[in-house]
Amino acid sequence: MLMTIQILQWTLVAMGFLIVLDILLQSKDVWGMLRYLRRENRKPADGGGETRSPKAAIILSLRGPDPRLTETLQALMGQDYPDFHIQVVVDSEEDPVLQNVVDIQEASAQDNIRISVLRNPGTTCSLKCSSLIQAVNDLESNVKIVAFIDGDVVPHPTWLKELVTPLVNSEADVVGGNRWYLPPNAQFGTVARYFWNAAYMTGMWAQGAPWAGTMAFQRSTIDRIGLLHAWSTAMSVDATLHRCMRANNRTFKLVPSLIMTNRENISVPEFQRWVTRQMAVIRYTASETARSAERQMGILLALHTMLPGVAVTAFLMNQPVVGVTALASIGFYWLFCSLRMILIERTVRATVRKRGEVPEWLTLSKILFWYPSVVVTHYVIGYGVLRALRVKKVDWRGISYLLSSNGDVQMEAYRPFGAEWIRKENHSIV
Repeated sequence: MLMTIQILQWTLVAMGFLIVLDILLQSKDVWGMLRYLRRENRKPADGGGETRSPKAAIILSLRGPDPRLTETLQALMGQDYPDFHIQVVVDSEEDPVLQNVVDIQEASAQDNIRISVLRNPGTTCSLKCSSLIQAVNDLESNVKIVAFIDGDVVPHPTWLKELVTPLVNSEADVVGGNRWYLPPNAQFGTVARYFWNAAYMTGMWAQGAPWAGTMAFQRSTIDRIGLLHAWSTAMSVDATLHRCMRANNRTFKLVPSLIMTNRENISVPEFQRWVTRQMAVIRYTASETARSAERQMGILLALHTMLPGVAVTAFLMNQPVVGVTALASIGFYWLFCSLRMILIERTVRATVRKRGEVPEWLTLSKILFWYPSVVVTHYVIGYGVLRALRVKKVDWRGISYLLSSNGDVQMEAYRPFGAEWIRKENHSIV
């Protein structure tokens, strides 16, 4: 009995040290990112003067219609950049999004959008990687800058210019932004994803990792780092790019004005499936981002299993002081995460407002969901991580992929984007 109580006490002390360690590590990254964003926000987005504008291509890979795709394409065609075109690769001729893109092209008065259908999807990589490889290979020889965007991103008029300027000024080899969610409702899934994304964005900044939804680099960089070959056997676009960058000593610059907002909804089950797939893919990607994420997930799993376990055992053994201390410790940790989010939200809000977008989204109902959502986020992510440890197959927009421990990917069977995928307004396709 006495020995069990001592074990509980020492476990509680160990978890206390782990909380302090995690808070210090997270604070270092958060404060570093916030200082960086505030410093960069004081600079003009266009670099403060005239810069060269080499011919650019924007690559957009599509499989199924994203809720705001029409806005995305219209915004791309209206970019404030002198010489560019949009290279759209649609998954198949049967995909309903193909007609959507054709209709938008015909309705516009511009001819800077080019549409192709994925011809030979590879079986050893994701369909998105296959599409990007095809798009790059189809580019004209005079294209010097290659930019990439996702179908759920709606760019502002100077989006492309802000990607190109740091490249032509030799500030970095890869330039990009990240995603920021402005939850349209107070549902647990939507707000939980908001918290997850903020933490993940901080980690990506600390590791110098790009986000595939908004990024660009010199075309010559593709060959120098062997990117197309790497994509041909990869599941993840950006994690694979990051691995190639680190192997070739290439640098990344996050541009604050390119932190792109997303206002889509998601339910808790959908978010949980999304997190599971993300963590499973990360496990099989040999990159520093993957290792960092795994370390952080290990800490979170330890805290969120050991402390409740200590609390329950202590109460059963009539040790209320130990039990209350354990619950207070995990409660304090959640409170710290909540307060940290306020700082990140304020900084990103200033960034979004600077480009003319209205970031106000917090209402009384959402504020009331703030703290409970932190709790939900940790346990949904924890469950997703535990599931991901056993996952060897992931589904992505109706396609199944087998993942192996050596990083290989095998698509089980290709099929076009089907009728069972029904477009939902303002709802993420996961």
